[in-house]
Amino acid sequence: MTLRLASTAALALAITACAHTQAQAAYTNADGIIITNGVVLITTRTAQDGWLHTQSSSVLWDADDNRGPGCFSPGDAAMGELLEDNGYTVRLVPEKALDPTAYSGGACVDWNYVPIDPAQYYNGGNLPSGAGASASNVLYSAMLVVMSGSGSSSDFPPPNTLGIPIIAGDHTLLGDSGSTTRDHGEIFLWHNKTSGNLTLANNPGLYMRVVATNHPIMQGIPLDAQGRVQIFRAPYPEENLHSANASKPNYELGWLYVNDGQGLGPSVPAAGLTIIGRLDSNPNYVVFAALEAGRPLAPCDTSDPASPWSGYTTAPSRLVQWFVNEGGSGNTRRAFNCLTDLGRVIFMRTCKWAMGETLAPYQPLGLIKVSLSGPQQIKLTWTGTATKNYKVLGTTNPLGPPNFSTWQTVAQDLPGADGTDAMSVKFDVSTATQYAFLRVMPVP
Repeated sequence: MTLRLASTAALALAITACAHTQAQAAYTNADGIIITNGVVLITTRTAQDGWLHTQSSSVLWDADDNRGPGCFSPGDAAMGELLEDNGYTVRLVPEKALDPTAYSGGACVDWNYVPIDPAQYYNGGNLPSGAGASASNVLYSAMLVVMSGSGSSSDFPPPNTLGIPIIAGDHTLLGDSGSTTRDHGEIFLWHNKTSGNLTLANNPGLYMRVVATNHPIMQGIPLDAQGRVQIFRAPYPEENLHSANASKPNYELGWLYVNDGQGLGPSVPAAGLTIIGRLDSNPNYVVFAALEAGRPLAPCDTSDPASPWSGYTTAPSRLVQWFVNEGGSGNTRRAFNCLTDLGRVIFMRTCKWAMGETLAPYQPLGLIKVSLSGPQQIKLTWTGTATKNYKVLGTTNPLGPPNFSTWQTVAQDLPGADGTDAMSVKFDVSTATQYAFLRVMPVP
C-alpha cells in the first residue's frame, strides 16, 4: 500500500509479532521441586575455555587462533541474548563442564583437579569456582539444555538423565551412524543415520519447506506460496567488507540435516518423530524435527551400551533436532546471527515448546491503517498486545536487505496495548525525503 502525503509517500509493512504464551514452563527437578523460572543451559565450544580445553579434543586454546573468533562463539552469544531478551536466565558452559570423561579417557577435571560432576550444573550448583556447594541453589536448576553445534563432535557430553529437555544443534548427536559419538552424546532420534552440516560453500539456499504446519511451533508462521519460510537472511552489504582476505567470513550458513531419502542410508526416524521442516533445495534433507516426551526413540539405543540412555525405549523429555549448526572448529560460528527475524521467532517458539509452555498460534502484526493526521503529519495504527513494546523503522530503499544497514529506527519503546486499533504513533513528515517507507516491529 502506498499513500501519497503532500510531497511524501509512506508505506507501512506488517511484519513479525510473537504470540502469547498461555502457560508457563514447569519442571520438577531432581529434588522434587517444581521450577518455573529455571536456567537455560547452552553448551558452547570447550576449546574457548582456558582450562577445560586441556580436557578436550582440541590441541589449541581458541584464543591462539589469530583468525578469530577466539574465546567466544558469536552464535551462542546471540542465542543467549535472545533468550534473555525474552525473560529467560541463560548459563553458557563449555561442553566438558557436562562431561565426566576427558578426551584422554580419564576423568575430566576442573582447574582444582576435582572430577567434573555434571549434576552440579544441571541442579543449580556453582562449582568449581571455590564457593562450594553451600552457594548452590536448586531454584537455579536447568529447565532446558541447548547442545549447540559450536563445539567438536569429540567433546559433546552425554545427555542428561534428569528429564531436562534437549535441543540438539549438531548432527552427530541425533543417533547412530555405524559408530557412536566418543562420549555417548546421542539422543537417538534417528537410526542408520546419514547426516551432516551445510555451509554457504554448499549452496544450500535460505529456505526451509515446512511439512508439519500444525505442529505447535509452526502454527501461524507465515509461509510463501511454495510452503516455505526463509530461515537465513541475505548478507549485510558490508558484513564481509573488512574480512575479505581472512579465511573466516562473517556471513555463514549452517544447516544441520539428516538424509532420509536418496543417497547413503536412508536414515530411519524414531517412530514418534515429527518431521517439521526439510531443506527446500533438497527435500531429502530433514532439517527440523521434534519428539514428544514418552514417544518411542529410534531402535538404536543398544548400539551404545555405555550411553546413559542405553536401554531407553521412549524419550525422557521433549527432544528437538534444531536446524542451525555453528560449524565448530575452523568456522566463524555466526550461523545463528544470520537468521531472519522469523528464524529467531521459530527458535524462541522451539525453546518454549521444549520447556512445556503452551503456545498460541503465531500472530503476524496486523496493520490497520495509515492516515493523514495533519497537513504535515501521518498516523500509523495497528493491532497490538500489552505483552510487547514496539518500534517503527524507516528506509528510502525497501528493496534493500531488511537489517540495520538500510532500516533506521525512527521510534522505539512504544508500550504495547491489547486490541484492534490499540496502537498508534504520529510522525512529522515535513522534512522527510520524498518517499519514506515504514515498518512496525515488536521487541524483542
